[in-house]
Amino acid sequence: MSADSRRSSGDADDPADQPALSATVVPYTDAPDRCTVSPADADDRRRLTEWLSVDADAVVPLSDAR
Repeated sequence: MSADSRRSSGDADDPADQPALSATVVPYTDAPDRCTVSPADADDRRRLTEWLSVDADAVVPLSDAR
């Protein structure tokens, strides 16, 4: 799953169409699945401090929020 914080021009080769954020969903058997979002271009060091986690069922497609 990925999220896009930029506006799209509709051109798949346009850098603005590339996701600015990357999302990873981790399933759990005894707790709600969790979705962690971080910058798509983050190296390992940045990924340790630049992230946000939420219950996966709180995440909706960007098109649903427009």
